Amino acid sequence: MGELLRSHLLMALGLWCGSAVAQILHPQQPMPSFEVATIKPWKPSQPAPTADGGPGAVKKIVKMAPVGSPPLSQRVHFIGQIQLLIESAYNLPVSSGNRILGGPEWVRSEGDRYELMAKIDDAKFAEMQRLTVSQQQGQVARMEQTLLAERLGLKVHFEMREMPVYTLVIAKGGAKLTASSGSDPSRLTVARSEGENDLAAKSVTMDELVRSPFLRGIGRPVFNQTGIVGPCDFSLKWSADEVASSEGSSAVPGLFPALEEQLGLKLVASRGPVEVIVIDHIDRPSDN
Repeated sequence: MGELLRSHLLMALGLWCGSAVAQILHPQQPMPSFEVATIKPWKPSQPAPTADGGPGAVKKIVKMAPVGSPPLSQRVHFIGQIQLLIESAYNLPVSSGNRILGGPEWVRSEGDRYELMAKIDDAKFAEMQRLTVSQQQGQVARMEQTLLAERLGLKVHFEMREMPVYTLVIAKGGAKLTASSGSDPSRLTVARSEGENDLAAKSVTMDELVRSPFLRGIGRPVFNQTGIVGPCDFSLKWSADEVASSEGSSAVPGLFPALEEQLGLKLVASRGPVEVIVIDHIDRPSDN
């Protein structure tokens, strides 16, 4: 059960709305698989393509799509450490290495990068068009789980650990959100230009907000404790140059005060029960 006593854990899970337990995507039978897929050591001829411009991140069209938008491609392309692929397969934010425990050092080594190229079956991809974006992402992630199990012999188990988290709460003065009419599909987009970030949300719930990429990337799991039920419309601007974490860290420049001033929401640093992945077995991919 990890570091928490069972009684303490059950009490904590009852109190924490939007528990981090749901953030890890567990296997669910029957498990889907890619039509074709290759995974092998990456031999760089040029810098690895990434979603954020940095080295070794997941590049995946389906999972980078805004809330509510359809997937743009049925192909998955990844270059990076196996740890990052495990993060993707189990729905963890990029750089959640502290939530993946055990396994050999090459799983997370900067010097050991691998390339995955995969394609979703045409008929399966057509079926996925009728699913929500969240369901589509879950299907792709479980395909990655299948690949990791079949090609790398990955075996894992899950535990609960008490770790640093953020809770999203309503700030003093109340929330500054507009209730959605419910007629629009859920959509959340972030545009970046000249050091400024602009977020636009339509029919987005607070649970969707805490799972969105711009909050998933702040370095800690985020719990929704706003108590706000139903979709909302809102917009948010924050500076990419201003360091404004509630702890004085560089977690997300300008985001903390922007949330409070513009949306009446606040990220509070805390500790809470977080589900982690423990690697029991994994084989290194080969060139074959």
